[in-house]
Amino acid sequence: MQISINLQNGGTIRSLLKQSPLLMAKHLSKATARSIKIIEGRAKREAPVNKNKGGGNLRQSIRSRMITPLTGEVEAGAKYAFWVHEGTRPHIIRAKNAKVLANKRGGMFFGKIVKHPGTKANKFFDRAISASEKQVNREFDNAMGNALAEMVTR
Repeated sequence: MQISINLQNGGTIRSLLKQSPLLMAKHLSKATARSIKIIEGRAKREAPVNKNKGGGNLRQSIRSRMITPLTGEVEAGAKYAFWVHEGTRPHIIRAKNAKVLANKRGGMFFGKIVKHPGTKANKFFDRAISASEKQVNREFDNAMGNALAEMVTR
């Protein structure tokens, strides 16, 4: 037994299926760009600021960029961002180009060697990603829906 089905607009359907990867990529690329901006904004809000010492460099160093049409990154450019995020173990700090270690802005002097107790990790990126998850998922759900809607209306 043989069954034959003749689709109306079969050529159009074939054409849409051929175009669908490009169409899907276009919408997913937009969702990726919006998502990294969402995470960037949230990371800036989550990053710590030392208001007593005129801080804010860490927040200002957070940037996002597209790498490929479907990948992007959010990074903190401040040299110390990694240690803020991951924390540090106790360590010794030695004066290199000065006679003593000092915080001139705060008017504090410490000596040639300091035993630093370490710092607790402040996982601001992890918090930003967790807090952005629903919104990012919504961006990709909308992108898929928009791509499918565009395929149907062509």
